[in-house]
Amino acid sequence: MTRLWISTVAFALAMRAQTAERTFYFPKPVGTAIYTAPMKPLTRLADLKAKHWGATNWSELVIDDGNSRGHVISAAPGSRTVRRLFPDSPAWWVVQEGRIRFEIETTPGKYEMFEARKGSYVFVPERHLHALEVVGDAPAIRFEVTLASATPIFESKPKGAGNSEIEFIPVKLQTGMNLLDVPAEKGRPARFHVNIEDLEAAHKGQMSWSEPAERRNRVRGNFIYGHKQNNPKAAPGNRGHFHADFAEFWIVLRGTLRWTLEGLPEPIFASEGDIVYAPPKTFHVPEFWGDGPSCRLTSSTYPNANHITDAK
Repeated sequence: MTRLWISTVAFALAMRAQTAERTFYFPKPVGTAIYTAPMKPLTRLADLKAKHWGATNWSELVIDDGNSRGHVISAAPGSRTVRRLFPDSPAWWVVQEGRIRFEIETTPGKYEMFEARKGSYVFVPERHLHALEVVGDAPAIRFEVTLASATPIFESKPKGAGNSEIEFIPVKLQTGMNLLDVPAEKGRPARFHVNIEDLEAAHKGQMSWSEPAERRNRVRGNFIYGHKQNNPKAAPGNRGHFHADFAEFWIVLRGTLRWTLEGLPEPIFASEGDIVYAPPKTFHVPEFWGDGPSCRLTSSTYPNANHITDAK
């Protein structure tokens, strides 16, 4: 019993030492953050819709930074993607407008099918066949994210596919759950779909809350919900935090939020469907704003992302 107690104490002390904050010196570039196209601090859904006024089918690349690739895609009713999978990349979507029916292969030949609507988050792990179809009588707009180098592999040879530079060849690969993936927290099963209204119902009565969207191989997301009065009381001059080698970006699912981003002369305000982007090495402070509730979905490509703050 004594040996077990000593072992337990040693483990607790080791964990405390591992998680303790220490002071280091970071080689931070001098000057403002650089936004390389197509990235920019704020992508407003309303601006994209105005740009494509009168068109139903369009796509805008809004993130392509070497880690993530993100498109905002509008599609007409009845539009459908063919079944595909990414061998090494997860994929996720947020439905910004309309209704989309998804199908995701769970076991060979068996699919989970569900309908996603505005405010829905949909996730598919690598190695899983999936397809989507716009349903209803209105177009649907979705934010679609993969790893920057993701290559789709198709269930059947696409019609009219191939050219002098690309040929579609038959291949074999493993599908289904990646046994080497980051384990789900507390044994939670994979969640392919959730809507912001479902989350609000699950947290009924709570003014603020946070829960993981996904934290798996090369993907991390969190739903963070609250009201203006729930913002932490930051000390004067607090610049928030930054990430060393990857960007963080967010899509607003509910209400309005304010971001203070290093290098911008004024804070920016984002509403439902808008996308905010902070490059690597850029301090950022997101805050709930407005009179009602707000919710942001965070995203990065590192399951255990480190937060770097000023040493003061």
